[in-house]
Amino acid sequence: MKRKAREFFRAYRTLLTIEIMGIMVLAALIAAATGPFGTFSSMGFVGRLGYWGLVSVVSVVLGYTGFSLARVLGCRAYGWCQNTVGPVIAAVLIAGAVREITRHGFGDALQPPQVGFLFINVLLITAAVGVVRQVMSARRVSAPQEAVREPETQPTAAVEDPSPRLARRLPEGLNGAILHLSVSDHHVDIHTENGSASVRMRLGDAIEAMDGVPGLRVHRSHWVARDAIEGVARENGRLFLILGTGARVPVSRGAQPKLEDAGLL
Repeated sequence: MKRKAREFFRAYRTLLTIEIMGIMVLAALIAAATGPFGTFSSMGFVGRLGYWGLVSVVSVVLGYTGFSLARVLGCRAYGWCQNTVGPVIAAVLIAGAVREITRHGFGDALQPPQVGFLFINVLLITAAVGVVRQVMSARRVSAPQEAVREPETQPTAAVEDPSPRLARRLPEGLNGAILHLSVSDHHVDIHTENGSASVRMRLGDAIEAMDGVPGLRVHRSHWVARDAIEGVARENGRLFLILGTGARVPVSRGAQPKLEDAGLL
């Protein structure tokens, strides 16, 4: 449960960016100037700015909440499940919140919209966001595998980027040290100190792209950075690595000698 809670709140550190906040302000200004859904004739500019500003902020926050809850429910980050379930959850939350804002905060000037009508309109917007996320994810993971296997040649710079090549496959805004790699279907889930992302590639190629970062392949489906290991635990005869994030990574019997050589057992 604690791990799920961390995944939920971690999303806001990478999603609520300055660009997104700028979009919220711009959307509120445009809506206040144009006055959609009858707000132009029923409210003054200041009232419209307050109403649409509040709706904009609440909609963005609850939209991210919907996509984050889909991740907590088991959907893989940036996968079709999250981009399908997330919009529905977000639409339910946003529609309910907007209706309550209208009824309790602006009921004297506006008639609260019908729930069904409001839900459909919001769902069209959140579904469009899900489609965009899915298209961007598909373009990212469809990059040729040679980009990972072959060393890249770049002009010599005064200051070199110390991060491994695999970090370049992460989405923008998801930075931080890579702690753990795990296999999910035909993808590799890259777990960093600031969140997780999924990339279509082989685990062996992903480990090679870590560019010599000290770590251990402790299972056919798991690789762990040496600095991320906080301890070792046994449960019902099985061995697990405990990471600083609280994650538990299983260790196969064949990999246990590696832990002994590393002084972890």
